[in-house]
Amino acid sequence: MIVLKRFIPFILSLFVLVLCFFALNCWAGDAVFSITGQVKHPLNLSTGDLSKFQTVSVRINNINKNGGYEGVFNTQGVPLKSLLEVCGLQKEESGFPKPVDLAIVVRNGSGKQIVLSWGEVFFRNPAEVTLAFSAVPVMPLHGVSPDQAEHLYRKISFPKLVVAGDYYSDRSLEGVVNIEVVNLKAGGEFKKMGKLVCPEFNLTGAVKKNLFIKDLSSYPQTEIPATVVGEGRGFEGMEKYKGVPLVELLAKAGAEADLNTVFLATAVDGYRSLISYGELFLSPQGKRVIVADRVKGKPLQKNGKFLLILPDDLFADRQVKALAKIEVLSMKNKEKLYIIGVGPGDTDLITPEALSRLGRTDALVCPEDISRRYARYLGGKEILFDPMSMIHKHRFIEANPGLSAGEVDKLLDAKRRGALQKIQDVLNAGKNVAYLEWGDPLIFGGSRWIRDFFAEEQIETVPSISAFNVSNAIVERDVTCRGSVILTAPKGIKDNEFLLKSAAEHGDTLAIFMGLRELRDLMPLLNKYYKDSTPIVIVYNAGISRSEHLIRSTLKDVLSKTDNEQEKHLGMIYIGTCLATNGVR
Repeated sequence: MIVLKRFIPFILSLFVLVLCFFALNCWAGDAVFSITGQVKHPLNLSTGDLSKFQTVSVRINNINKNGGYEGVFNTQGVPLKSLLEVCGLQKEESGFPKPVDLAIVVRNGSGKQIVLSWGEVFFRNPAEVTLAFSAVPVMPLHGVSPDQAEHLYRKISFPKLVVAGDYYSDRSLEGVVNIEVVNLKAGGEFKKMGKLVCPEFNLTGAVKKNLFIKDLSSYPQTEIPATVVGEGRGFEGMEKYKGVPLVELLAKAGAEADLNTVFLATAVDGYRSLISYGELFLSPQGKRVIVADRVKGKPLQKNGKFLLILPDDLFADRQVKALAKIEVLSMKNKEKLYIIGVGPGDTDLITPEALSRLGRTDALVCPEDISRRYARYLGGKEILFDPMSMIHKHRFIEANPGLSAGEVDKLLDAKRRGALQKIQDVLNAGKNVAYLEWGDPLIFGGSRWIRDFFAEEQIETVPSISAFNVSNAIVERDVTCRGSVILTAPKGIKDNEFLLKSAAEHGDTLAIFMGLRELRDLMPLLNKYYKDSTPIVIVYNAGISRSEHLIRSTLKDVLSKTDNEQEKHLGMIYIGTCLATNGVR
């Protein structure tokens, strides 16, 4: 009996461990996250998808830099490197082809983000940075104290970024919703030079004091061995370098200490590499990153006076010869209202840029049909409201019959202001909002009513494919064969009869948005300036593959040919001689 009592704590702990195993894996759920930015193939994946990759087991001690404890876990996950390799790199608008200056921004659903460097993901062992989809607590053999139990039994939000190489767990982010590859120096030029000469470098950017350094002798020195293995040339040797830890120089300059700070080192010829705050200040290897001025006890003789060395990288591609500048850059989120076009219908028409901006957002404004159709891209983010009843006054009147004109204006204004305040509250909390709408936002878009309420610098518009673009492909005619095409709506025609007259006389194609309901009312005006034989084409449900179709007719016969069509809203109307069967194709 006495022996049995001795094992009771162990048995109870084992029982709890089994319960936690099932509980934590159930908690993983099927959350969705995206990988966007400078990649060829943006991905939307779920935690369930992660289990289909080759996985690794990584233990993490959740102890942050301030000493806070949140449990010890064995996690199962996929190396972030593997996921990014599936996406493929697409570094656009850059005069520097190597990826060593790229940042990887990881965001969760609470608006928190951290920044990794490309190098620490690709030039270290893959298991050091993983995306976990399950976790099992590591239980103490001698029982669980109440203080530990709170953290060991807690719910974990997956997927979870696990940075196993860090001494502290501050960058191990739970509930990841987006991973974005960012090019900080798009368009920067790299020019190959003969002999690299640079007698000094400066440390600048988000610092309290700019440093111009010609000599390192006044700083604390360290000597480290470093192997040189390049992706291109392979092993080139091993040398002992002497210099100053980069963390010492950053401390002297008063660099901004934040998980969203990065350090961009640039050579005199434009070669550059990026280092994250975390790999310098949260990793035990951070103090081994040095700016060297001596090799084998002698001053550097070639490739400049100063050399940035990262001795623990598996490849030496982040070394910067002839160091000219180190910039301290903040990648903190600056709250934005993104107005994003999602295309005219099918989800495969959404652009990679739209997906990237969606990944940056924390809350959404969108119609019910967009939230349903694009659910796999939205990641379960909060939807603040459906704007459809606030865009057009006639829809508000239909939803609220019996009101006088004055009452409609007053109530609609109040409803809009209440909705706008919801957006402002999210922005005030330092988070981003996406306003999603069909087609291209600035071609008869539905976001006009909100633009007047926010400063221009708060808004970023993300273009997309319009129903006009898709309709052109369906029509299979060169609608600009006469030199111009006019995009308009029924009101534009009624209010500017001269425009209609000019288009008819010159033969320019007229493309009418939102005209199906008013086509019969427009006929007297159209007949006034166009011949009965003028070609007219109507495209229905452009971009919705199962229901898109077109009707070719003439002005004389169009009403009889379209009377039986049920769709009265989603349609593009084209009028003009370019639409003729023998027109330019």
